[in-house]
Amino acid sequence: MSKHLLLAQHAQTYELAAGVPLDVDLPLNGAANWRFVVRNTGDTNPITAMAVTRAALGVDEQMDAAVAVTADIPLAAGARTAIVGTNEPLTTLRVTLTSTAGTSVRIAGGGR
Repeated sequence: MSKHLLLAQHAQTYELAAGVPLDVDLPLNGAANWRFVVRNTGDTNPITAMAVTRAALGVDEQMDAAVAVTADIPLAAGARTAIVGTNEPLTTLRVTLTSTAGTSVRIAGGGR
């Protein structure tokens, strides 16, 4: 059985206020292969917008421009989507979420 050292691990639930974008910084600590699942844990309202911003390893805290995620958006109550990186070492992945009417969301995952 092989063991993989996780450089990053995250699992937390967040409340999205109606119409207010929420930035969640996921520290990856140089992990090159990572996966985070974004799950709308609310009862009714969808997540209506999502964007990701990357901070590449060795770029001195500079982040790329935000990129809108369109696959699976709007994300209905109870639905989930994954954000995955392969051979993409990052220091931080910023996920920006918006719900026009408000909802809750859980982000869980990690990288190595």
